[in-house]
Amino acid sequence: MRHPRARVIAAIATLAVASAVVSCGGPTYTTYGTPSPSATPRGAGVLAELLASRDLDGRVVGDDGGPPGTASAPTTRATVVVVFASWCPHCHDEIAILSALRASHPALRVIGVNYRGHEEYDARGDAQAVRNYVHNLAPWLRTVPIGDDVFDELGRPPKIPTLYVYDARGALVEVYDRSVREMPGAGELDQLFVRLGA
Repeated sequence: MRHPRARVIAAIATLAVASAVVSCGGPTYTTYGTPSPSATPRGAGVLAELLASRDLDGRVVGDDGGPPGTASAPTTRATVVVVFASWCPHCHDEIAILSALRASHPALRVIGVNYRGHEEYDARGDAQAVRNYVHNLAPWLRTVPIGDDVFDELGRPPKIPTLYVYDARGALVEVYDRSVREMPGAGELDQLFVRLGA
């Protein structure tokens, strides 16, 4: 039989873990033992890691959709990384905006990032739900499932969607974090992409 103090400690630990997972909407949840929402992600390092990662179909993201091991598009261009979950309506809205802007910014690369803690929050989604969402609603979106290591490098964004915008050199130029600022509309993103030459 467990000691009563051990049960209390276990309950507190469980509460801390549950509190660290953040939903798409509603209030900002308290996070324990994680960086603040304004934590700065590592710029080119995390982008390079995502480009070297495999997407949901097992293809290296930096290959831009060509056959494995080939580069079918320029490797230096502006990139948007969007952290999302399949069940999140705010994410759906932002991904729809990015989808519409792709026509006028053909050099823009968009990478979807799906963190398991966000996806499985409150049992709302899972790996199959991510595949279904991307396949049915955003087949153009190269999506990388990430673990805690990459999530840490991104600054552990507490709300989704969160957007990271990198210039053609891989330098981080903008972060849109819903816990700090409003998500950008089409006009704001269009102006930014023009400025970046995307």
